[in-house]
Amino acid sequence: MDTEQKIIQKAIELFRKLGIRNVTMDTLATELGISKRTIYELFKDKNNLVSISIQEMARQNREEVLEIINNSTNVIDAMFQIGRNGQQQRAEMSDAFFDDIKKRFPEINKRFNTDSEYRNSSVSQLLLSRGVNEGIFRSELNIELVSTFIEQLGSFLHNSEYFTAGNINEKEIMKNIFLPYFRGISTEKGVKLIEQYFSENQEFL
Repeated sequence: MDTEQKIIQKAIELFRKLGIRNVTMDTLATELGISKRTIYELFKDKNNLVSISIQEMARQNREEVLEIINNSTNVIDAMFQIGRNGQQQRAEMSDAFFDDIKKRFPEINKRFNTDSEYRNSSVSQLLLSRGVNEGIFRSELNIELVSTFIEQLGSFLHNSEYFTAGNINEKEIMKNIFLPYFRGISTEKGVKLIEQYFSENQEFL
């Protein structure tokens, strides 16, 4: 791993743990045992480092998700594993990280919701297509439309002050929003699989 990648990986680690505002270039240099000048030789400023680090986080997450999909038994199994992986990642991140992204780096937050380099639109379409092919999701689905709706719903939940202020926890969102929707687009076979996986994975409820 070259110096640039080491800086990015350490920045990701510290941003997730401490929040972005609380990580200075001095902190990063000390953690890496390098000079601050070395960091500035590779990154224009902190905003540039933040942008590149978040993009790398998105890339790594996409690779993890694709690996889960490739190794899963069926699309419902994949969705539950992806959900569990997401819960674990969020549990390891400080609230300050998400607050800083939304309040202090609005342009990056906007890119999260609009740019293909951050979004997993191809992943959601892959999951929906696989579900249709496996007879789990209904064959008449407009996959592109459904994929867009799910992404927009996720974006709304991520940016809504009501949902991010601790009024509703993730389990309630899963139980009352996502679960009924996926039941609605599922075949009888799909509904049975969903019920089976939820009965075996009570942490989601």
